Amino acid sequence: MKPTTALFPALLFAAASVVLVPPTLAQKSYAVGIAGGAAIPTGKFGDTQSTGYAVTGFIALGVPDLPIGVRFDGIYNKFSGRTVSPVGGGASVVSPDVRIMGILGNLIYTFPGTTAKPYLIAGGGFYNSKANISGAKAENDFGFSAGFGATFGLGPLAALIEARYHGISRNEAEGGNIQFVPITLGFMF
Repeated sequence: MKPTTALFPALLFAAASVVLVPPTLAQKSYAVGIAGGAAIPTGKFGDTQSTGYAVTGFIALGVPDLPIGVRFDGIYNKFSGRTVSPVGGGASVVSPDVRIMGILGNLIYTFPGTTAKPYLIAGGGFYNSKANISGAKAENDFGFSAGFGATFGLGPLAALIEARYHGISRNEAEGGNIQFVPITLGFMF
């Protein structure tokens, strides 16, 4: 998979974030957060969908002295359909909008240091997707995600930037696999 042009600057920014996390947040064993941003469709899914939006709510749990923690996410993504020209000619067709919701369990590895706290995140869960077509049924499928991000102090809160790949396993009869990369900014309380 080639990184998209829009993805590279956001990933570079996440890697270059170097600010301090307030000591009060560093001692907590949990965090509640919310994040939002762009959701970029990739693979065959990107052929029929345009960049949409992503919203994530989460609860993160960990032990202050250990770099490994867990995070439980609830996600909502919405993609707009694209105008697609059929193979072999013919009239162009507008693909339907697609919404994807999910519940995910993740492991997080946070790198040590006193500057911005970069982390790796990977997990899996259940995704519910539905095309915006009259009579369409929602599909429930298993999928996985992996990515990285960074947290940094922002007054009494902690802020985060994150990029994560999501892959949803689906049968060809249901439209095939879905792949997308949300790039989100958020806050932790």
